[in-house]
Amino acid sequence: MNCNQGTPLGHVLASKASSAFSTTSAASATSAGTSRSGGSRLLFGEIDTSSDRSSELFASVCSFVLCDSSTFLKFWLEDKCRDTFLACVPKEDLASLRLACHDFSVRAAPALFNDLTITFRSSTFTRPARVAALDRLGFYVKTLRFNLPHSSETFLPPLVDPETGAELSFTYTPQIEAPTAKRPKYGDIGTTEILTRQWPTLFHAATNVPAFIRSFSAFVNLSHLKVCCPGYDQTQRYRRGTVDYALISLRIAVEQNNLNSLDFLTLSPIYPGGILHLSPILGYGASPRSARRWSRIRHLTMHVVNSPSPQLANEPDHFKLLQTYIRNFQSNLTTFKFRWIGSKGRTPFQRRIISTELTGEHPASRAAGTEEPFAARHRSTPLLYFPKLQHAEFENAKAAADDIAQFAAAHKRTLGELNFDDIELTSGTWNDALEPLTKRPRAARRSAETADIPIMLSPTTLLPAAMEQVRITTHQESGSGRKSLRMSSWLPSKRKPKAPPPVASIKKPKDGLLGSEGQLRKALRAGVFSWR
Repeated sequence: MNCNQGTPLGHVLASKASSAFSTTSAASATSAGTSRSGGSRLLFGEIDTSSDRSSELFASVCSFVLCDSSTFLKFWLEDKCRDTFLACVPKEDLASLRLACHDFSVRAAPALFNDLTITFRSSTFTRPARVAALDRLGFYVKTLRFNLPHSSETFLPPLVDPETGAELSFTYTPQIEAPTAKRPKYGDIGTTEILTRQWPTLFHAATNVPAFIRSFSAFVNLSHLKVCCPGYDQTQRYRRGTVDYALISLRIAVEQNNLNSLDFLTLSPIYPGGILHLSPILGYGASPRSARRWSRIRHLTMHVVNSPSPQLANEPDHFKLLQTYIRNFQSNLTTFKFRWIGSKGRTPFQRRIISTELTGEHPASRAAGTEEPFAARHRSTPLLYFPKLQHAEFENAKAAADDIAQFAAAHKRTLGELNFDDIELTSGTWNDALEPLTKRPRAARRSAETADIPIMLSPTTLLPAAMEQVRITTHQESGSGRKSLRMSSWLPSKRKPKAPPPVASIKKPKDGLLGSEGQLRKALRAGVFSWR
């Protein structure tokens, strides 16, 4: 295939096709954009086979890959070459490539739908054409970006009693099963009618939990879920919105489906109220099964909007909720990335009152001018402990050196990389904070090494006088005619060693076996080396 620079891939493929292929592609593209029957269901550029075209026409299109070029066929049928090429092709050209033939459509689908973005609307999970498209293509989705933007349309007005005009309170209870006449969607018939009349369609789509469960069942190979809630306004943090209810339905949909490949979770950006609704313990409709599903997450990334409460300036309300939410991922988490959006906030692993929890006494009761040794302050387990943590990143936060040292000391055995970016120390220095990672362990005492060394007959090192000291004693065992061998002189003895003979009487050993023939002959005759 020779492509000029700047020429779209779809045009190059179309130039190599027959006239029937060109007619079919044009008709299919036109029907996908205008017709309401057949082609209107082709949201991703599939070949329309529901019309009255002849089967030979589609046969010629599907056999387009059977071209005369052996070089192209060898390239296209090689999995590594084809997958590498498709990974570099833009999505716009991949959509055009799927129109060429059936084989191109099948091969390009995994690369085109590997990363899918869904912006929640009132008809996202209720339109039959979209649901059918997810059933066909959800198998290829591995990364799902779910956008829930905040806007003026997402905020809900207060409920008003149509008869008295008084404001009504509403407690939401998620319904996993489809509503019926005996079991209304919002508890009772009166409340359901009021909500249907006064609140917009987007709210009812957000509370349609069965539709969320039905749609997420198509993502059987989903491995990375990204939840994005942009446009959060801190001045409207106490108002209800459809984003809150959509997050509840999203959490229940993930818990109800067997998404066994889901290992990555990214919340960027996420507002404080969204953490509450995503919590499998404190959220609406939570159950013991909820925490079990989310505890399988191994990689967590959180970019949280910092919204301090004016009533509790020292300790925001959502900080406790944040720590409770992160605690659900402690068992299997290996990668943790956290960043505050806006003003600097405290690190999630920071304790509220360190001296009281570690020493058991109030800070005011400590004598003036006395301070606890730094090494003793970070020995205990931190508030958040991840036994399998290998990579951690914290950005745009403030923390005390004691908290960082305590966190590093508890995870230094498993932690391979620890990054701090734009961190403000409220107390202590970085040398104190990183002391557990920079301090060398004490040198281990060298223990005496012992080993069993076998006896070896080495004529070059064994003197003839030492060979003569080997005593071989034989005696008859009771009831048997075998001889027993005892080499007591070779074993360690408590007796004092004999004085060595004079130097003049010791003969110098010769090289090889020369000079020790008599000793070896005596040992062999006595049956020391018996192979019977």
